Amino acid sequence: MTQHFQQHSKLPLRRVLLGAAASALITIGGTARIHAQENNPAPIPQMADESAPAPDNASAQTAPTEQTADTSAVSEDSVENAVSDAQKQPNVSKPVMFDPAMVTDLARNLAKQPFENPHRELPEALSALSAEDYAEIRFKSQRAFFNPAETDFSLELYHQGSMYDVPITINLVRNGEIQVIPFSAGLFDFGKTGLSGNDFSTLNYAGFGLKYPLSDVTSNDELTRFLGASYFRLQGQGQSIGQMARGLAVDLAGPTGEEIPVFREFWIVEPKDGSNTITVYALLDSARVTGAYQFDITPGTRSHADIKTHLFFRDGVEKIGIAPLNGMFLFGEQRRRYFDDYRGEVHSSDGLLINNGRGEWLWRPLDNPQHLQMSSFLDENPIGFGLLQRDRNFDHYQDLDKRFDQQPGYWVTPKGKWGKGHIELVEIPSPSETNDNIVAYWVPETKPVAGGEMQVEYSVTATRDGTGLHGMAQATDTRIQRMKTGGDEDRSGTRFVLNFAGGDLDYFTKDAKNLRADVSASQGEIRNVRILPDPENGGVRVIFDLVNTSDATSSNLRAFILYQDKVLSETWTMPWAF
Repeated sequence: MTQHFQQHSKLPLRRVLLGAAASALITIGGTARIHAQENNPAPIPQMADESAPAPDNASAQTAPTEQTADTSAVSEDSVENAVSDAQKQPNVSKPVMFDPAMVTDLARNLAKQPFENPHRELPEALSALSAEDYAEIRFKSQRAFFNPAETDFSLELYHQGSMYDVPITINLVRNGEIQVIPFSAGLFDFGKTGLSGNDFSTLNYAGFGLKYPLSDVTSNDELTRFLGASYFRLQGQGQSIGQMARGLAVDLAGPTGEEIPVFREFWIVEPKDGSNTITVYALLDSARVTGAYQFDITPGTRSHADIKTHLFFRDGVEKIGIAPLNGMFLFGEQRRRYFDDYRGEVHSSDGLLINNGRGEWLWRPLDNPQHLQMSSFLDENPIGFGLLQRDRNFDHYQDLDKRFDQQPGYWVTPKGKWGKGHIELVEIPSPSETNDNIVAYWVPETKPVAGGEMQVEYSVTATRDGTGLHGMAQATDTRIQRMKTGGDEDRSGTRFVLNFAGGDLDYFTKDAKNLRADVSASQGEIRNVRILPDPENGGVRVIFDLVNTSDATSSNLRAFILYQDKVLSETWTMPWAF
């Protein structure tokens, strides 16, 4: 069953909370600190017991507001001397060994504490940076972490600045031992910002990215990026930066305003022996929920992340969004809103695909509506859903910078049974492509309560157009034309022109007289249904008119293709406001 409703209210403007707060989390013994090297990683000095003085270039893990040393000028000799000094201490503590249960315990204990705002005031030179200026601050790739002799993965970091005002603690897990990465401005090239001479020693990192040779054995391509709030990106071979995923959504588009969780701390396990999977653990926090996350990220033609999360609730939540995906849709071929733009289409995804618990495949084209619009797809134990970019024709976009034709779609596959709930699609009016105005996520029927817990597992796959997810014909294009009033007996109507292609459709078009389109509307009257073979685009074209014959304000539309009684296509569905 599909339900759709619209909210015709102005969207409240709220500043997006980006980044996450770091905190002093390890209290047993001490953690080693690490700095990047151009080749092999440096030896790591071990922490002395708290009762003994620590070496100058090593200290216990501290809260982000405390000053950390800049290690950009630390030499191999000084590191080795620090190791020697530490070994002379009479009571040297053992290294802190990492255990995934540690992150879960941290999240559980954090949920019992009052929430603290993670944002910190940045120096004006950084806070005033525009998005374009912030992009000038780049990590020095020759200083990337991980030993290239042992893994093809490399780790790079992001500097705080612009909207990224929350310090993040980033730890490496090497041979099972936790090693915190102290902040170092020397790891960054400040480009044309003119900030290279500033003292930023009291800051921390804003996030991190992982690179991997996706294109060929000599390349160094971006695989994933964790930057801002609980956002992360994932790319596969031949894909460019596009939409984002999130760790969690809380009361998104709700009447009380959205609460935006953040990742406060990360533990990145260094891969060994040529492993093609890298594991990242993360601690999430917000006013009403904390969480322990595990990401097992595997690069490839369709890179994917297997995700486990254990959530703990400080307070009840009206609407929790699981596996949220963020996209951008400014305009597409349906031309429902007009922009003065040289490009034919501007979007990072053009539709929501759902494989519901009944095995039905639904395709919902995206829109940039005039008012905030929310669609709810009731379901039980969903099989999968995703925001996809089906249109891969460069000529439709003509954008050499953004390369919308190469941006990935994201497909979510639940693991285990998720029970009853609904997939929610939020479409936010947007005048600019700089806004991620599309969000899709799963909402469980049971609302979280104070003191409650929730465990969820799923995977996110960076795909292209979703080809291979099912063998039926796809709804590829949606075009819409307002019709003129035909007389006193006719109401003003709308003509819909849909294209279906792929699957076995071309095989059955040889007997076109037995092809039919099943088109229905919850309100209004469907007229003049036609189905035509499309030799130019392949598949068939379905044309129908929708006429409002009552005082209804909206209607839910559905259409799919059959050959006799055999269903050949997924179901196209769209809400329509008269």
